[in-house]
Amino acid sequence: MRASRWLAMAGALITASAACDEDAPDFRLDLDTGGHTARIARLAFTPDGEDIVSASDDKTIRIWDWQSGVTLRTIRGYLGNGSDGKIFAVSVSPDGKTIAAGGYFGAGLGDKPPYGDIRLFDFATGKMKAVLKAADYATYDLAFSPDGKTLAAGGGDGMVYLWRLDDKSATGWTLDKKLDADSWHIDKLAFAAAGTRLAATTTDNGIRLWDVAKGEEIALPAGAESLRDISVLALAISQDGRLFATGSKDGQVQLWRAADGTLVHAMPKQDFLIGSLTFAKGSRLVASCGYRCADKHRSIVWNTDSGEKLLDYSGHDGTVYASAANADGSLVATAGGTRNAIQVWDPATGERKALLQGVGEPVTAIGIDPANGIIAWGNANPCPERVACPEQLGALDKRLELPTTERFFDDPQPLTEPGSFARAAQSDGEWSLHATKGGKDALENAVLEIANGGKVVRSIENDATNGFAHSAFTLIDNGLGLITGGNDGTLLEYKAATARVSGEFTGHTGEINAMAASEKAGLLVTGSADQTLRLWNLKTHELIVSMFFAGPQWIAWMPQGYYYSSDEGDKLIGWHVNQGRDHEGRFIRAGQLKKYLWSPEMVRRAIILRSAKQAVKEMRPGVDNELQKLLQRKPPEFGVRLADDQSKVRDGYVAVEITGAKEAGTDVAGFSILSNSRNVGDIATRSAEGDKTTVEVPVENGQNTIRITGTNEYGYLTERSVTALARKTEKAEAKGKLYVAVIGVDKYPFLTDACSGHACDLRYPVDDATEFLEVVAQKSAPLFSSMETLVLVNREALDESPDKAKQTYTVASADNIMEPDSHTIDDQLADFLDRPGEHDTTIVFVAGHGINIDEDYYFIPTDGRKQDADRWKRSSLVDWGDIQKSVERAKGMRFMLLDTCHAANAFNPRLEKDAQDARIVVFSATAANNTAAELPELGHGVFTYSILEGLRGKARTSDGGITLFGLADFISHEVVRLTASKQKPFYYVGGVENIVLAEP
Repeated sequence: MRASRWLAMAGALITASAACDEDAPDFRLDLDTGGHTARIARLAFTPDGEDIVSASDDKTIRIWDWQSGVTLRTIRGYLGNGSDGKIFAVSVSPDGKTIAAGGYFGAGLGDKPPYGDIRLFDFATGKMKAVLKAADYATYDLAFSPDGKTLAAGGGDGMVYLWRLDDKSATGWTLDKKLDADSWHIDKLAFAAAGTRLAATTTDNGIRLWDVAKGEEIALPAGAESLRDISVLALAISQDGRLFATGSKDGQVQLWRAADGTLVHAMPKQDFLIGSLTFAKGSRLVASCGYRCADKHRSIVWNTDSGEKLLDYSGHDGTVYASAANADGSLVATAGGTRNAIQVWDPATGERKALLQGVGEPVTAIGIDPANGIIAWGNANPCPERVACPEQLGALDKRLELPTTERFFDDPQPLTEPGSFARAAQSDGEWSLHATKGGKDALENAVLEIANGGKVVRSIENDATNGFAHSAFTLIDNGLGLITGGNDGTLLEYKAATARVSGEFTGHTGEINAMAASEKAGLLVTGSADQTLRLWNLKTHELIVSMFFAGPQWIAWMPQGYYYSSDEGDKLIGWHVNQGRDHEGRFIRAGQLKKYLWSPEMVRRAIILRSAKQAVKEMRPGVDNELQKLLQRKPPEFGVRLADDQSKVRDGYVAVEITGAKEAGTDVAGFSILSNSRNVGDIATRSAEGDKTTVEVPVENGQNTIRITGTNEYGYLTERSVTALARKTEKAEAKGKLYVAVIGVDKYPFLTDACSGHACDLRYPVDDATEFLEVVAQKSAPLFSSMETLVLVNREALDESPDKAKQTYTVASADNIMEPDSHTIDDQLADFLDRPGEHDTTIVFVAGHGINIDEDYYFIPTDGRKQDADRWKRSSLVDWGDIQKSVERAKGMRFMLLDTCHAANAFNPRLEKDAQDARIVVFSATAANNTAAELPELGHGVFTYSILEGLRGKARTSDGGITLFGLADFISHEVVRLTASKQKPFYYVGGVENIVLAEP
């Protein structure tokens, strides 16, 4: 059968690969970095030139507002294994209302067609409108006729299918006729001559031209015969439709007359594969390099009349397979390079107008230090002047300490010292590896030679079934085995002596750029063009965890979906939920399921055990089925916008409309609203009309970011935001109240030997809490209309120092100072934090012991106790989640200051994540992997001492007083200084303006 023939041209043609099981799970983890993560196969401007539509091997279609550089909408179909779901073709209807998509849409090769269905999506909503079924095999190109009444499709069976608009058809289209290209693979097609002609290129039998009305092929001149033996991969139609251009694998570019197919002339032959062609304004033709580009060939612009080269455009750093021009040809968009970027530029001047890409980068270098449990990586191209160089190891410039039983995760750090990192081993004793050109297409590194004693004993030739080329490889097991990766994500282990496959590592979706293996650590670490770094169990081949890094944001996730991330990192991955082949897919971001999936301890345990499956089995047995049931539910989907009519809105407020929530099955009254990180509470009393709810949100002068979060009964979170410029008001803003709750625990009467065999009593938490209260009363309270307090400290410890007790009693009544036992903390704190209003400010200060138990974190109150030597009595502890919920519920601005990490390994990652997501300002005594210090000469914990000194004036950076950012900077530097860098505090002030916290 025709579709069973593979064309193994690296990167030029992506054909169907491994079959997937029809019974495969319907939920798949997928990256969403804000851009494409795999080859962009097609581009199209919308008719008005405002947007660009791109289709990719990453199985998504993106609609870009190219002038602002953001994705307006991501369209997802059905996502399967291997090539199932890759989109090779996209076309926008002339009225701009429909996107037609084609690709490889099937579960196997040759046994279960069809694979060539055409999907029609509504441009405005991304909803699938119809599926056109005719072609059995993959569709590689689509084109609407200029009048929008005909849609042409061509692909893997060598036939062109012409669909005609038909209002009587259920799909709106009827198959009108089929044209035989006498080919195994049509790659490009396009209408020309005002829609009267259809041109097509093939990879195995030259080019074709048809009279559309008659359905008859137009004979081409003898000059076209030579193309029958060369893959012709590029096609473009001139602005006036009178010419079409073709580009081939051997660098030929030729111009043909669309009316009769006569050859006009050939452009200068190039020494690279022509990846794409596009006509532009002013008789310009843009030709882009699709293979063997190295660092010199990207896109060139010719004058089609004279053949003169007008300019080189070298904006991309790699191959370009897709290009398009806007309606008048004044702008060209090209897509490619190592980051799968779209660049919009002026073909007359070469000036770049826009860069559209995601936040990730290919991982090009990998190292592992097994003795210290550190991995390292880099992103720079090790040989930009060459097509490929698997034998040349790239530079390492970032590092991450893997968690162990003794240490938690830490943030990635720059690699400042080379260290002792193991890299890919291309020789080991008598064994060695060397990649060389080979295969029927003479691809670089298609053949891996295995040598023993300098003599080649075996070789592995890659093709479309095992990765095309050997892009990275390493010897393992003292040279007795090897692992090699291909440029499609294939990662295989072989026996060196026999060159037979002994295992497969399945997970990457892009070219394997680098790897390092450690027998001692039991790990294989790989980096890929899919922008991920992955850890594998070297012996079992199990994927343990995947990692993605982009500047300060990062995320590490297990195949089962559990993850740990930076504050915004969980917005970068999510679950793709298939809803059947004939329906669009849904995408649920990991952060929307934070309640269930956010589990740093699970990810840590997976790395320690070298098994994600075992970690889940130990910590959450039987939970996988529950997750699948959860993903079958829909998250609350709604839209937010500033209301058009703001005339009746109160001064100091803006009106915001929420639409679509009712349809999603969620109650708008349960939504929470933040305005510049100030919690304005629920919206149960606001106006509603039909499915539209209008809320009035308090704002400050200047720019305000309003975030609205909805939660449904299944625990899904959905966040939407809108920006508003507040109207200035002449009336002075009323000062809100200051609410201050302090908790300090010195005494632990039931824990006489629970802290490493010693009593758990502490020296300073009560002093810390009461001194903090006094300083806030003196320096911060005058900024507010009044101050209310909640004091939960050991009275015994307070009364041991009469002077300090007296000071405390002047701020808080003695009758209102309560013991910090578990019941009192839970009840009193919850009630206290229900009192602040939207204009008020709340500060919660906590000092004492904290403890991790499995995935949870607890504060140890004064009545905390253990069941036995190894187990805590959880009912005697204060669940941090309860404290967190109370703080999140408080209206207005919220601050948390925590000096709770006195015990070794007592680190509260939940605090960081939940507080950041709720936009609560956080100051915490320690980051991961260090403990809080108490220095007797200071009379306080170092962290609290730094806060007090800062508020008293040492953090002052202006005449206006102590600002939030100034205090954060002072605390950070002071704690590091006082502890000689042994303690590093954590703070989060994101999304908050630099407000004044204390008087000068």
